[in-house]
Amino acid sequence: MFDKEFLFPGLLVAVALVVVLQTRSRLQQDLQDMRWRLTIHALTVRDTFGNPVQLDTFAGHVLLIVNIASKCGLTLSQYNGLRYLLEEYEDQGLRILNFPCNQFGGQMPESDGQEMLDHLRREGANIGHLFAKIDVKGAQADPLYKLLTRHQHDIEWNFVKFLVDRKGNIHKRYGAELEPVALTDDIELLLGR
Repeated sequence: MFDKEFLFPGLLVAVALVVVLQTRSRLQQDLQDMRWRLTIHALTVRDTFGNPVQLDTFAGHVLLIVNIASKCGLTLSQYNGLRYLLEEYEDQGLRILNFPCNQFGGQMPESDGQEMLDHLRREGANIGHLFAKIDVKGAQADPLYKLLTRHQHDIEWNFVKFLVDRKGNIHKRYGAELEPVALTDDIELLLGR
């Protein structure tokens, strides 16, 4: 039936093929995992004037990353809460990174640059570092937000907050309606490390 002369080499080829396919699959998974092991510090974003900012410049700081909006019903209380956190914890190493977003009901109509700065000044919103307006969900989401939401659902609204430790690892996500002052225990925990 089977020629013994061809059986052994054929079996070796089959085993080799299985090993190659399994190894390839494992390597692809490892590569995918490595892509998502990036910390926040590995990324580059743009400031409100379009200049690149390496997030590794914030290494060693605890980061609070927030998607902000100017015309949202939450704006006033969130700006006040962010300002309080910055005043309270900036000297200890907290940095707040604000990313304007117009994806939720067009509630951030201001343009990047001076118009955005003027808005924050009018509101007395000294809330930290200001970056370029971005998408935070969907196919066009900024790579930062793709990283922030890789294990969780999309951003649901303005003022979703992410707390990031000094090494650039995501510590926790907080909902849009949660007042910033509610983060004080977690911020103090990360600042104490």
